[in-house]
Amino acid sequence: MADVFLIIVTVVAFFILLVVGLYLVVKFQHPDDKNDAYLPKLIVILGFVTSGATVLLLPLDKANGEGYPGCDGYDTKLCGGLNMELFWSIMYWMVPVFLFLLIPFSTFYYEADDGMLMAGTSIGAKPNSRIKEALKYETFVVVIFGLIFAMTYLFLNETAIPVREVTGPSFSMGATYTITENPGGVFSLTQLAPMGDQDIAVLQLNRVNETLGTINLNINASAFYAGLLAWLGWFFFALFGGIGLAAMPLDLILMFVHRPRHMDAVEFAEAQI
Repeated sequence: MADVFLIIVTVVAFFILLVVGLYLVVKFQHPDDKNDAYLPKLIVILGFVTSGATVLLLPLDKANGEGYPGCDGYDTKLCGGLNMELFWSIMYWMVPVFLFLLIPFSTFYYEADDGMLMAGTSIGAKPNSRIKEALKYETFVVVIFGLIFAMTYLFLNETAIPVREVTGPSFSMGATYTITENPGGVFSLTQLAPMGDQDIAVLQLNRVNETLGTINLNINASAFYAGLLAWLGWFFFALFGGIGLAAMPLDLILMFVHRPRHMDAVEFAEAQI
């Protein structure tokens, strides 16, 4: 059974992200777009929610106790009962959907010429719609990145996990012990006999393969695309982060050099001429 508290926290977190995204869009929108471009604004708000939810899934996963063996039935006190694998899969698919479908389409729709060219009133122009214009450009984006993703997943969807093989004797070869039960029924370390020659002989049978082996596993599409986008994102982060760190001090210096200065009456009169 799912934890009611986690469900309430999840709903409240999504609501807060929605309010923050709406505030940022209203706060920083262009004055000319105050009552226009509703589709791009909606995509931007949902993009804020998706990016924030992807980050907040990590503490939710921890609070839910995902991966704890006790969640299988014998110790469910620390388990929230939420299907986090489904949550992660949804978010992993939402990121490429926004990145390659919704955001490019809304951008092409917003930048489509809705003046004389789109109305067909200019010389030699045929009437067209903004949706058709955006769909034409979006088709190129889908085809190009669809081929890239299909080819990379077709040839790179297998991962090799390094493992080291350790072999040991069977349980039947191990030492046998007789444990006296405590009156209280609680196990104590004093009930264990000291390690003897038989224990040492069994331990010496353990062997470690010095050659590092691998286990090959196929990755599902959602995890593969999430890893691919994260890998590519590091390069863009290093590029634009480096540019930003280098440009910010220069911008601050130029802002100080060109800061507004007090003008006396003569300078103000000359500036008015």
